[in-house]
Amino acid sequence: MAFETHMQQLRELTQKLEQGDLPLEEAVSLYTQGMQLAAACQKELETAKLQMTTQPIQTSVQEGMPDGQAQ
Repeated sequence: MAFETHMQQLRELTQKLEQGDLPLEEAVSLYTQGMQLAAACQKELETAKLQMTTQPIQTSVQEGMPDGQAQ
């Protein structure tokens, strides 16, 4: 799933939990789902960050400059 989809699902779960009128079992289930979605979002953000930080390095190496600076 896309990051945006996970975030939307997380918002919906949060709204349901904030209403406070759920049976305990359902609230615990929604909380567990929310934690799983939050972990998935965090993983996707870490992957995106890694891609962003390694991209300049890969570009620099392809250009023949190890530090990315022009001569």
